[in-house]
Amino acid sequence: MNPSISIIIPTYNRAHLIGETLDSMLAQTYHNWECIVVDDGSTDATGELMEFYCEKDSRIKYHHRPANRNKGANACRNIGLEKSVGDFIIFFDSDDLMASTCLEGRTTHFAKNNGKDMLVFSMGIFSEKSNLNIDPERKVVNKSIAETIEEFILDRKIPWQVSRPIIKSEFIKNKIAFNEKIQNFQDDEFNLRVLKYLQPDYLSIDITDSYYKNDGLGKYSSLKDHQNIINCFYEYYSTVFNVLNKQQIKDLRNKLVFKFYDQVFGYYKPGLDPKIISETILLFRDKLSLTIQERFIFNSIIFLNTYYYNEKGYYFLSKKMKSIMFKKINPLP
Repeated sequence: MNPSISIIIPTYNRAHLIGETLDSMLAQTYHNWECIVVDDGSTDATGELMEFYCEKDSRIKYHHRPANRNKGANACRNIGLEKSVGDFIIFFDSDDLMASTCLEGRTTHFAKNNGKDMLVFSMGIFSEKSNLNIDPERKVVNKSIAETIEEFILDRKIPWQVSRPIIKSEFIKNKIAFNEKIQNFQDDEFNLRVLKYLQPDYLSIDITDSYYKNDGLGKYSSLKDHQNIINCFYEYYSTVFNVLNKQQIKDLRNKLVFKFYDQVFGYYKPGLDPKIISETILLFRDKLSLTIQERFIFNSIIFLNTYYYNEKGYYFLSKKMKSIMFKKINPLP
């Protein structure tokens, strides 16, 4: 019998989008799958739409996040994982699409590479369902686990997001879950922990079998959005330092400091609570032995962003101060 696949989708107020996602699953040439949709508390017509799809195909299952579970996509993914029964797991987003041969292709490649616990596929991009495009920037190439970990941590464009891997259920279930404490860096943080336990390696397959919806909407524009990002720093970097070995931490020290500087410059605005940044600085101090000068620079960044922020002058000021501050730390890249 063909192995079964559990596709896990968190959703929130996506009645206008998730129908296309589910249609792409119903069009699969591979039939032994279940799709578990976990609703994070939608207030639109998502419930009514899901009732329609559940009646249409019993392989589609709809659950609500219980009130005693954390709000957010990560909790919904964990609930879906707990309820899944498939041999393989695919985490998918409620606005993305699968090529009709996606599941067939992924299981075929797993049959050829049964010694692997995870395969990663390329992803295309679209704004309208009628215009699916292969995206060169979303291709994947084979690298060592150590190289991939460093790429996840340091590069602005992560190697892959949550929809692209297919993972053996026995590898992940009851062992690795999504971090329900964070609202951002979800893919990065989760994939770092997967990579830590992924031995001996994973395999990248350069076949585009799914499509990411580029809706062109600006993200992280509100103060709340920025606060959510700030709130993720401590959890995210705790995972980073847990995944890296002592030699990697030593080798990447200045790059890690540089990245955190850059994030604080980019996301901290007046009105945000700086407490979590202070806690993260202390984490860096313990793991990287931050000098007094480096800690002073972090505090100066927060001061500058808090008291001298304005729409036109902020970028110039931060860019100028960054160039001054970074030159004080040798040898920052």
